[in-house]
Amino acid sequence: MSDKVDAEISCERYIIERGKLLNNWRSQQQVMKDLAEKFIYIRVGGDKYRPVSVHFDNPCGSLKRRSGNEDEIGGIKSLETALENAKAAAPADTKRPGNRKPEHVVQAGLIQHALLHDMLLNGRLNGFSKFFDELIFVTDELKAGGIRADIIALGGKEGRYFPVFIELKGIRSFNRVLKQLMDAQEEMGKFRYSFVEMLVKGTGKAVETIAFEDYKLLVVWPGALSGKGNASAARAVSEKGLESAKGHLLLGEFPPMPKNHWDASKAFNSVVGFVESA
Repeated sequence: MSDKVDAEISCERYIIERGKLLNNWRSQQQVMKDLAEKFIYIRVGGDKYRPVSVHFDNPCGSLKRRSGNEDEIGGIKSLETALENAKAAAPADTKRPGNRKPEHVVQAGLIQHALLHDMLLNGRLNGFSKFFDELIFVTDELKAGGIRADIIALGGKEGRYFPVFIELKGIRSFNRVLKQLMDAQEEMGKFRYSFVEMLVKGTGKAVETIAFEDYKLLVVWPGALSGKGNASAARAVSEKGLESAKGHLLLGEFPPMPKNHWDASKAFNSVVGFVESA
């Protein structure tokens, strides 16, 4: 068996396992909401659950134990134990990472908002009603093989649903970020039935209401202080190698942040505004 086939089988197993974990995770929604009020989120990753911070001073960062033990709280296969660890954790802002970035803070804010609002991201979106009646958070930090996406969501329009691959970035080339999302979507398309089943287990929506082929690629970019951003969805889909994103690409912006002395709490509570589709 070739290395490529082995990698694809491994990737599909990862998605299947993640779906199983998400199914258990979804059964504890009230507990997840209670933890989110303390800026704590139980991340589903690989084959484990890990409590992480969604505080704006420690966005998506590790948690420490309240007991004084300096060890970080790691991942574990048991959801019950992960919840116990989360409840016993020190305050979510105990650790202050030195590489905090605005896009990480925005991501943490989106996740906490979803956890507090029945998994809906709608309250942090402006101008997307043409595309979504609902945008349901499913999971974050999808990493399988060589592909990744910051957030996986399920978009809904008039009772029909579709996957939404979301990437939040602040510095890298827009085309490079788009290509990363396209690679993630293409890889998931190789075993779309397992991927859609993961979405079902993560949201409770009926499988027959989800159409993988209607997927959206949402790139969330910082607005420019000058008011004139350099990211263009229309220009991107005309580039060689990016043409297949046409009809699927959405561009959103969070408010511009000064390079120095930016307000983390403002970034955390920012609304993603619609800019362009292509």
